[in-house]
Amino acid sequence: MQLLTLQEAMNVFGVSRATIDRWRHNKQLPFIKIGKEVFIDAKQLETWIRSYSTSVKTDTGHERKTLRVAIGYQSGTAHMWSPLIIKYVGLFEEELRRFYPDHLLDIDWHNGSNGLELVEGLVTGKLNIASLGDYPITISGNLSKILPSFQSVLLAFDGKTPNGKGISVVVHPSSSIESLSDLSNATISTVAHSSAGYRLHQLLSSLGHYEAPIIHRDMGDCLDGIRERRVGASVMWEPYLSLLKESGSGKILHEEGLGTDYLTGVVADERWARDNETIVIAYLKAHLRAHHMIRNEFDKVVTIIHLATGFSIPVIHRVLSGVRWDAAIYARDLQTLEHLESPGSASFTDDKGISIRMNYLQSAFEQLRLPLLPDAPIKGAWSSEFVY
Repeated sequence: MQLLTLQEAMNVFGVSRATIDRWRHNKQLPFIKIGKEVFIDAKQLETWIRSYSTSVKTDTGHERKTLRVAIGYQSGTAHMWSPLIIKYVGLFEEELRRFYPDHLLDIDWHNGSNGLELVEGLVTGKLNIASLGDYPITISGNLSKILPSFQSVLLAFDGKTPNGKGISVVVHPSSSIESLSDLSNATISTVAHSSAGYRLHQLLSSLGHYEAPIIHRDMGDCLDGIRERRVGASVMWEPYLSLLKESGSGKILHEEGLGTDYLTGVVADERWARDNETIVIAYLKAHLRAHHMIRNEFDKVVTIIHLATGFSIPVIHRVLSGVRWDAAIYARDLQTLEHLESPGSASFTDDKGISIRMNYLQSAFEQLRLPLLPDAPIKGAWSSEFVY
């Protein structure tokens, strides 16, 4: 249980002790009494805020509006651990309070099992901002071409690794499969319509193994399938590769990665972003601060992720240090996304599919007093001097 003291609850609402006591007695504000001390369960408080009202009056009679934002993230994808840091350190709330000091904040953090689930949340409006892998980013762009009410916009990138490192093929240590060319007769598991799934199809096509049997499972089931030898191989992303390797339950066939760069990024519906520019900038400021924490408070971040996910500290340390945490948009990155597009799909430089709006990220940089980004995607290789 995450218990708040009365003082912490007062700080959340910005009200006096008398107001908190009145809400407890007259408005069913949930509380727990341990001895003489009174505490409030954070989850029960969230439920109360949602069910009671969209606004709360302070002692002065001033009505405080509630600002609601829904964020989609994936705690099981190492290249998208930035939202975990944002959530558990409270960086987004901190930035929102700079813009909305008089509002109550209701942040709905939705932990998705895969990117397609989060894309669906964006399309239906259940999510406002989501962290996605590169292939789900392209799916969101393709959906934008057939759904007039949805227009995907790429706000920033997140974790990156060259040559697809961070996604690979894993087999059981006692498997007879010794190389990628041995996959033709293996049953292979992966997540459907994911960055890993896309790379599996590309790999099989390059090897001429068009008929290799593929079963679609979530990443946890893929991990168990290798451990229990229910499948011959699996294409997985970090940290699951490292979890199997650490436990001695898996052997990675191609640790250097599969194919093009592996990218993750932050996506929203363009119409919502345009109408909520301040919220978008606040989130991107938190995003950049999370990257800064990874680079400058590494051990603290490892501990945060360990507490949030339960993954072992050695695995988190190894995986986290192998990712380039870079929000900037490079021409190289856009070329990678274009290569992931299906034949005949739109380019990222036209008005169809996913669009890119540099102004939100530029505003976040400016407000954090960081070196400003150019107005266009950065040309050339990833910069070794500046990691945004």
